[in-house]
Amino acid sequence: MKVTVSFDQALDTAFKYQRRGLLQEAEAVLRKLVQVKPGHEVANDTLMLVLYRQDRFDEAMAMYHEAIRRGAYPCDPVYDALYARALVATQNCPSPLKRRVRFRNLVDWVSRTLDLDGCTAECGCYRGMSSHLILSRLRLHDPAFAGRGHHVFDSFQGLSAPTVEDEVNDDDPNADSIRLMSQPGSFRASLAEVKQALAEFPGVEYHPGWIPLSFGGLPERKYRLVHLDVDLYDPTLAALEHFYPRLSRQGVIVCDDYGWPGARKAIEEFCAEGGISFSATEHQQAVLVRA
Repeated sequence: MKVTVSFDQALDTAFKYQRRGLLQEAEAVLRKLVQVKPGHEVANDTLMLVLYRQDRFDEAMAMYHEAIRRGAYPCDPVYDALYARALVATQNCPSPLKRRVRFRNLVDWVSRTLDLDGCTAECGCYRGMSSHLILSRLRLHDPAFAGRGHHVFDSFQGLSAPTVEDEVNDDDPNADSIRLMSQPGSFRASLAEVKQALAEFPGVEYHPGWIPLSFGGLPERKYRLVHLDVDLYDPTLAALEHFYPRLSRQGVIVCDDYGWPGARKAIEEFCAEGGISFSATEHQQAVLVRA
């Protein structure tokens, strides 16, 4: 007797293959699924990831462009061009598709701070995707901009070891993925790789090392926008303590990690202690604006 496998069952099989590193097997299942449901976001995201993990970046990008043409997470053409260029420059995985809206929020905050005094900075750059978007938006404002005044802080060794403050509750819907991603060394990219990704902006200054040690000896300066993407409690709290007092008036800190338990705890504790208000977006970002 022939057994009929449902779409969801086949997708679950593809997930299992992908987690076990059986990428060709996962790809074969996923290609059938996207033929059945061309616009299925999870199947498309997973197939892009599987292609990317096989070093088939161009094929993953072709899928990305097709999804955008179908209307996935629509944005304006100017941002679409910035985002696609950043993906190519950094060779970052184009999935998940919904991530582009979160990055759009960051670019919008860059736009709102263009007329403020101060530098821009990023803590936790991975391959340089966020910094590329920040820099590209600044170049739209000033075509001669070459990166001067932007500062990148990163260990270039991936994440440090989580502490007790980073423990994930079992009832967190993303518990498994956060535990997997928060392993020491996760999100590691070398300084050379990031410099290559941001090569069109030679004025960028890089500050390798663990936070907060990499803040030592810095000249005193003001910042108008700081992007935090360090995931864990200790570096998030240290970065907030360093940068918030140095924000220009109406300067902004955007933290990418409000969905991570350690970063969330650091943000809430820092703001509660200082009487600072913050907003949380639907895309798990926390935004602090200095009054």
